[in-house]
Amino acid sequence: MLYWLAAITIALGAFGHGFVGVVPVRNAFEILALPADVMRVFWIVWYFVSACMLAFGALLAWAWPRLEAGESSRSGAALAIGALYLVTGVASYLYTAGDPFWLLFVAQGALVLGSTFVLRGPRVERASEMR
Repeated sequence: MLYWLAAITIALGAFGHGFVGVVPVRNAFEILALPADVMRVFWIVWYFVSACMLAFGALLAWAWPRLEAGESSRSGAALAIGALYLVTGVASYLYTAGDPFWLLFVAQGALVLGSTFVLRGPRVERASEMR
């Protein structure tokens, strides 16, 4: 349940970022006199980040069936996403002098990491690794 809460909120973050969060940013940029090429790159990166959020949500959904079965074969993707969100959240929280918005990223990352470790079960050593 916690895994899906994090996965869904990460995927839905793409829409919040791309359609809602962009409004105040567009308004702010209207009063700036930035060169057109700089603005084009900014928007490319902005919407790339939205696409990444959607892709991360999809990767978490893809990993779910194996994780639920207690396998670790797809846990790498979930662990990488969880770590990225956790580190980004902590670093951004500190960088912005405590903007609580970034605690959402901390929570999402911690939920993905924690639930992935629980779901994938204990690591079983193979005979070849024991030598």
